[in-house]
Amino acid sequence: MSVAVALSPAGVPVIVVVRVDHAQELAQTICEAWESLNPQVLHDVTPLEDESAYYIILEEDNEYYRQVLAESTENTGRLLFLRYSSDEQVMESLVSQITITMIMTLVGKYQMFHAAALGDPETGRALALVAESGTGKTTASRFLGQHLTYLTDETVIVDADYSVVPYLKPLSVIVDPARPKEQISPARADLKIPSSEQSFTLTQLVILARDKSENHVVPRLVPVDMVDALLTITGQTSGVAATEHGVEKLIELINDCGGALRLEYSEIEEALPLVQGLLRGGRAAELVQPPVEVEVAYAQRDPAAAHLLWRGPGSSAYRVDERVLLMRGDKLSEVSFFAGDIWFELEKPLETAKLRQRLEELYDTEIPAEAFEYNITELMNLGVIGRGVLDSGEEVTQAPAESHAASSQS
Repeated sequence: MSVAVALSPAGVPVIVVVRVDHAQELAQTICEAWESLNPQVLHDVTPLEDESAYYIILEEDNEYYRQVLAESTENTGRLLFLRYSSDEQVMESLVSQITITMIMTLVGKYQMFHAAALGDPETGRALALVAESGTGKTTASRFLGQHLTYLTDETVIVDADYSVVPYLKPLSVIVDPARPKEQISPARADLKIPSSEQSFTLTQLVILARDKSENHVVPRLVPVDMVDALLTITGQTSGVAATEHGVEKLIELINDCGGALRLEYSEIEEALPLVQGLLRGGRAAELVQPPVEVEVAYAQRDPAAAHLLWRGPGSSAYRVDERVLLMRGDKLSEVSFFAGDIWFELEKPLETAKLRQRLEELYDTEIPAEAFEYNITELMNLGVIGRGVLDSGEEVTQAPAESHAASSQS
């Protein structure tokens, strides 16, 4: 017997096809955990019939999944398989699968952070609590969501106008460390759920820094400089590399929020007044940071293979005063100012000797060969520069590199 559950996380249609002996009971369990998304129970579902939906086939083996795959010629990328072993296991795995499916669908369309989000229903302001997994994000959102509007504990989805798209997934709570996490509906956890008429705008980016030591920390908010904020937040960001000028958009968001903040605390209950103050009264003057100008440059779009050094395809650089960040793929790395100058000097491909000569002119000093080669090797290991061999008679052609400053004055 099979039954299906239809969900729409952040507007992404997902249909879970349940094919186990107790399908009706398991479908009901799924509906209870995801009740904040108003799930619908469906019968007689034909996978891939709805071309806009993703279908997750949940079964003990993959026999039905393979059958559907064999009979389909289109949209097979929207067909997913999730193996059933127990209700507890599959409920936890389903949350991960739905979240990943949603993120992969929305990547490049929104800014998305691995964070919790809460809003104030009176002001319409929202804040994101950015943190790595296992560092107190769900615990914080579970408590704060009883006093503020709960928007998500997992993925903060931010539109171009900074409006927040709620993602009301189940809370994944550790009840027994030896067993899968329990999936609890936000409503059943007594959290305040937004109505369909409510809207929230992201106005604060807060990095959680819980002190788990025996030393009690009185909660406080600390400004975070731009480079440290970028390094921390991009590490918890979904699809920044797949979003056109994704880091620049994050820079603008940080600036428009008045800079990022770090919340240092031991117990989240004690931090409630600080969080409420951010959403209701705004920041104290000493916590507001002026817009930071960041020099931004991008690699040539089609670097030629040559006996020359060139910027790695898709790499980009972000320079703030004396600190430099380089990005390739989805990894943002801080490098020395000298290593940054190597990348910036490669606006067009250069011979190694010519590059070293330019840097010596720039620094007005002789650069030791060992130090120069060390930095070249480090940058090549990061994939942000490359070196190749040019056939005789060929010319190196490059698309113009882009370089400009990113800042926000709002």
